[in-house]
Amino acid sequence: MERLKLKNGYEVKRIYITETNKVKDLCLKCSDYYILSGGELPEEDDAKEIFTELPPNKGSKDKFVLGIFNNINELIGIIDIVRNFPIESTWIIGLMLIEPKERGNGLGSEIHKELVNWLGNLGARVLRIGVIEENHKGIEFWTSLGYKKVNEIEMQFNLKKHIVCSMELNINENKVQNWRE
Repeated sequence: MERLKLKNGYEVKRIYITETNKVKDLCLKCSDYYILSGGELPEEDDAKEIFTELPPNKGSKDKFVLGIFNNINELIGIIDIVRNFPIESTWIIGLMLIEPKERGNGLGSEIHKELVNWLGNLGARVLRIGVIEENHKGIEFWTSLGYKKVNEIEMQFNLKKHIVCSMELNINENKVQNWRE
């Protein structure tokens, strides 16, 4: 991935563990997510785990950590994606964080549209994401993009236990839908 160009000079590009300090600052700005999901503020290791945490039977070559940068090259968001998980041609978004001052302006939808096109070209047919049930804005956002709930899983995040809604999007159907709009 070279770069995904967005409106207003924003872009999405791959970032690496050497940029952990930038990611740590972003995690602190997105502490609302960490409090909602785990019941506590982000810790030092949370930023590093974004780069290193992998699902079972997956290696670092299967993981993409993408930074979202504004028009003055500040990291304002992050996307963590793993290919072919849990099955071939299904890619999972492990985390998508956008700093609070950048939310609610259509940026997430624009990023998602570009991401779907890029991942579709890499062979992804289905995108999956897990959203905690209490994250009503998150569920509303992903549903607005065409994701459908496929099941629920009980999971523990630090101090909190949650029901996680597993949601999926068929990429080919989404491309047809975008074309009709």
